[in-house]
Amino acid sequence: MQFTTIGAAIVDIVVSTVQPMRGAKQDVDHIGLYAGGGAVNAALNVAARGARVTVHACVGRDLEGGLIRDLLQRQGIRAAIPDHRLPTGKAVVMVDDSGAARAYAQRGASAWVGEQGFPGLEQADVVYVTGLSLESQTWLQGALGAMASRSFRLVVTPGARQLSDPAALHGVWDQADLLCVNAREAAKLMGDDSLQTDAPPPDVAQALARRLARRPGQSILVTLGSGGALFFDGDQGHFHAARRVAAKSTIGAGDAFASAFVHAWADGAPAQTALAAATDSAAQIIQVIPANQAGPLRA
Repeated sequence: MQFTTIGAAIVDIVVSTVQPMRGAKQDVDHIGLYAGGGAVNAALNVAARGARVTVHACVGRDLEGGLIRDLLQRQGIRAAIPDHRLPTGKAVVMVDDSGAARAYAQRGASAWVGEQGFPGLEQADVVYVTGLSLESQTWLQGALGAMASRSFRLVVTPGARQLSDPAALHGVWDQADLLCVNAREAAKLMGDDSLQTDAPPPDVAQALARRLARRPGQSILVTLGSGGALFFDGDQGHFHAARRVAAKSTIGAGDAFASAFVHAWADGAPAQTALAAATDSAAQIIQVIPANQAGPLRA
């Protein structure tokens, strides 16, 4: 399977275990430097499952950009990653003793994915789009619109910028074969701010998924955090419970779940098989500190 990911390639500076500040300085258990960003995390996950992978992203002409390219090369992943005058994007991720994470992000070059086009897109079996800036989304829409036809499956996992402007998202949302969102994101796209939980019941998730489908046959994956996930195949919903594990860090869990699901789904696996693979993938990631299992950026 030829898998192409499009989105952010950044450096995660992960700090754990963080306690409430009681002074100007705090000792922590761990500070690590890792590759991150949705496009990189998804690429590493599906490459480990045997897919041939290309990453379309953007980094700066700096040490961090070189480290990301080196890591992808070590994992056998093709990097379609031009240099940019802006620095490589970075996120400082603070993880507390429950595994909950919060991030402070400097997007930098990662917001300019696709400025030079998306060469080779038509050769993919799956195009997995995650967390684009609105500029990058416009460039992608142009690339898709220029194709007389396409044979690949288009998967969209929108990021914060896209979710902030659902009307702008419609350009790729309408074309997607699969839209991947969490429950709160699903409600937000429907203009509903009343959902107060990450884990609504499956019937609520299915109702949201039906409303999100923009055309007949479009599939929707709604993740429910500790409540599991609901896959709507365009006709009916398929629910799978989460695995109970001790969380070290929640960063990257969504990328791990969605990319593993897409890899199995695109390969023809039944819905429950794909959901089980995704559940296991997310469970593995939340038991480690980084957002993927490639290890530190430096070899």
